[in-house]
Amino acid sequence: MFVVTLLVASLLYFVAAGLILIHNLYFFRGLKDHYCGHQRLNKSDPPSVSILIPARNEEDTLPRLLDSLLKQDYPISEILVLDDASTDKTREVVLGKAESSAMPIRIHTGMEKPDSWMGKNWACHQLSQLAKGDIFIFLDADTWLHPETIGRLMERMLGDDLDFATVWPHQIMTTWSEKMIIPTVYSTIPGYLPTRYSYRAPRWIPSEKIRTAVKPLFATACGQCLIFRKDAYFETGGHAAVKSEVVEDVMLAKNIVRAGKTMKMFHGTDRIWCRMYRNHKEVFSGFRKNFFAGFGYRYLPFMLAWLLHIAVYLMPPVLLVLALLSVQLETVFPGTAAFEQKLITWLSVFAVSAAFLQRATITFFMKWPPITAVLHLPGILWFQMLAIVVISDRLGNRQASWKGRKV
Repeated sequence: MFVVTLLVASLLYFVAAGLILIHNLYFFRGLKDHYCGHQRLNKSDPPSVSILIPARNEEDTLPRLLDSLLKQDYPISEILVLDDASTDKTREVVLGKAESSAMPIRIHTGMEKPDSWMGKNWACHQLSQLAKGDIFIFLDADTWLHPETIGRLMERMLGDDLDFATVWPHQIMTTWSEKMIIPTVYSTIPGYLPTRYSYRAPRWIPSEKIRTAVKPLFATACGQCLIFRKDAYFETGGHAAVKSEVVEDVMLAKNIVRAGKTMKMFHGTDRIWCRMYRNHKEVFSGFRKNFFAGFGYRYLPFMLAWLLHIAVYLMPPVLLVLALLSVQLETVFPGTAAFEQKLITWLSVFAVSAAFLQRATITFFMKWPPITAVLHLPGILWFQMLAIVVISDRLGNRQASWKGRKV
């Protein structure tokens, strides 16, 4: 009956995840969605905006981002690019755009990175010291924006009196590796995190003290697009407070909420795009450096999540395949009665169907290519293998690398 118990638990897991997904289908809003905030943006005297872009060997991606910024319908005060020890033509690209544009575009040479800092955090910190705007918008160089994006962001910041906001860009995926792996990661936000609770703590928790304590648990962010009020950024320590964090975006969000500031998360479908990686080597290296860090380098929650995914996503399809092949489960699990085998088969059907329905709904909501829903199971398998690699790295004291730097 142990297998039956696991399958029942899996179905209960999908019920809980389904409720979270339904919650997010309503509350996880996009920048394109109709919006009516508490305040209106004063277009005659809008807040000044500094666009801050850390760049390390981004000659191929920066032109598209800069071109999209120059087309914004919101008056950007300055665009600052930090050249983080690039060895390509990053500087030349930015200087070329600056010469042909009336908008202030400046590139600054990054100072040598201190040993105690992560590279991107150090670059963003330097940019924050140079910026003069009321609002800081940190963008990754591989993003690009719809002409209305900055204006929509400012409407949300002012309308809900936010100190911080983050946008999950629409991920552009071309190769099979991208389509299999990237949605498996990004589906965790609409699928498992009630995004509204980072802004407004769960009202079903009776104690205000407990609500305040648990609110940071719901706070996360996407480093590809971060928006801060300048005063909130510095009051919470900015990137200096998370200087050694690999997943600095998540920690920045938690610091904001812990400090009693307000934040919201949005999805950027049809308003901001990003192509994170372009081949399997980049995908593997990128997630290799982030995967264990996302669990705070703690073995227990990492292993529990690993076992949970095996039980919930991998065990049901394996059992279903065995049933379809007419393999008697009694040979695999001694003592399994005939009625238990039928029950296991039907529970496996329900669990596999629930997993696919969950992923298909997220795929439709996020407007990803339909094939990515089918690739969910291979993506889960890929991350099981990556888990072995990162644990091996940790136990063997091996450091992952990214863009020529050890992480």
